Amino acid sequence: MIARLSPMALLVLAAWMVARTVVAAQTQEPVRLPGGDGGPVGEHARYLRETGGPLTLAEAVGAFRGGRFSAGGSPVLAFGIGARPVWIRLEVVNAAAEPRPARLTVATAWLDDVTVYIRRNGRTVAAYHTGDREPHAARPVAGRYFAVDHRFAPGAATIYLRVATPDPMVVPLYLETPAAAAERDLVTGYGYGFLYGFLFALVAYNLMLFAGLRQARYALYALYLGAFLLMNLSYTGHGFAWLWPRSTGWAQWSNPVLMLAYATTGLTFALSFLDTREHFPRLRRAVIGYIAVGAASMLAAVTAGYQAAALVVAFTFMIAFTVIMLALGIVSVRAGLRAARYFLLAAVSSMIGAAVTAMAVWGFIPFNAWTYRAVDIGMLVDATLLALALSYRFREGQAQRVRAERLARIDPLTGVNNRRAFHDVSARIWNLAVRNARPVSLALIDLDHFKQVNDRYGHTGGDEALKAVARVLRASVRDYDVLARWGGEEFVLLMPETELAEAVAFAERLCAAVAAHRAHHGDDIIAVTASVGVAGKDHRHRTLDDLLADADRSLYAAKDGGRDQVRFDDGRGVARAGGGRRG
Repeated sequence: MIARLSPMALLVLAAWMVARTVVAAQTQEPVRLPGGDGGPVGEHARYLRETGGPLTLAEAVGAFRGGRFSAGGSPVLAFGIGARPVWIRLEVVNAAAEPRPARLTVATAWLDDVTVYIRRNGRTVAAYHTGDREPHAARPVAGRYFAVDHRFAPGAATIYLRVATPDPMVVPLYLETPAAAAERDLVTGYGYGFLYGFLFALVAYNLMLFAGLRQARYALYALYLGAFLLMNLSYTGHGFAWLWPRSTGWAQWSNPVLMLAYATTGLTFALSFLDTREHFPRLRRAVIGYIAVGAASMLAAVTAGYQAAALVVAFTFMIAFTVIMLALGIVSVRAGLRAARYFLLAAVSSMIGAAVTAMAVWGFIPFNAWTYRAVDIGMLVDATLLALALSYRFREGQAQRVRAERLARIDPLTGVNNRRAFHDVSARIWNLAVRNARPVSLALIDLDHFKQVNDRYGHTGGDEALKAVARVLRASVRDYDVLARWGGEEFVLLMPETELAEAVAFAERLCAAVAAHRAHHGDDIIAVTASVGVAGKDHRHRTLDDLLADADRSLYAAKDGGRDQVRFDDGRGVARAGGGRRG
């Protein structure tokens, strides 16, 4: 049908469509007080980016009338990092018969300059200026965001905002009653309170662990969490409100500097936690070099006063930080470091959260409460998993120390206590027996003619015989007895709550069990016997060494008396078990 139209008709149709487009561009749905639906009102707004020098209000009004403003298109307007100053226009209608108060809030805490004009019937009825370049106390409405209160007369009004900042220009606009704004801030505050409380508790806990254990990884983890806290306080506006309300210069630079500090402390913690000095020295040097480059770049940007360059450095470093953390986790898991599994999961959660927030701030994805706070959620998961990882490393270290201590107290050949362990345990038993006047006995067990075993079967055969005897002794003694290898082919056995007669009878059973057992070495069968000397605590024994000396004398008597027998000292001399006395 279009093909049938004359050129003049086509020209008229095109002109009508252009006119319709211009009219549509000039038409925007106004925000109706008391404040729309409670969400951001960017879809009701129109905006214009400055392309040359700063525009005056009159020039901005003229630009709107000339159709140069574009539709907002989304609830939250986002223009990215280093964007040119932006003018935003919003129509407001108060359908009531009386004035209504409303609060206009720009819910971004890092904008340098925010100027608000309210116009009615073609003239400006109110103007406000705020932003990070002004002390916090100079804000029209106290708070971490940029807000103004105004009583809108019945009828229509127009709001013009001019926003300028080298930071990511994200402009979530809210127009609501002051009570609704306060309630929204309160709900948001609960979330930040939980986040800060949780992270602060982890910081304090890890600093206490560092003070007690003197392990650097706990201090570095606390620094990492502390850097995130400061960074979060900065870009949410809490830092300017609570910590540096008069430091407008630091308010300009805190975001990029603290972002770099957060990423740097995170990488430093990772290098320590994953033991990269030992396992990945080249990778460690590469990461340290990258940290140095980032720090030098930030220092150059700060020294030169290029805030936009500092922000690019910070965001680039942050993106690379998440990738490096992920790579460190993958490499460590593949190398078999068990705690690295927690670290890898933490790196993934942190990377996802940081990536979502960064893309929302840059304007690549919609900006809302969930995308903006994704980095907080990711950090909560990250902090929890890293706390679990540190706990795992602590338990692993404790287990290694226990194993090391156990190995230091265990004879590696026979698996029984060594001489050091015997002294540690027996001293407590002896002191308790002396204090409570309880019986305790001791036996020294020496394998007979063991040199001949070594000469005939070699030292490996002798080792097999020693291990076999140790198994016999371990299977025979009671749980509370203390068995140890005393040295060479000699064993010692401390028997708490045991009278001398009972100890002698038990020693005879041990002697018979050793003689009846056979050790196997290849095709050879090795038989050994043992001589045993027994002593029981009485008034003569002031120390455990006295008891050992009596058992040693009885042992030599058993060896001198023909071996494969038990001898004991009952205070009247050394006797042979089963009858007979010598001494």
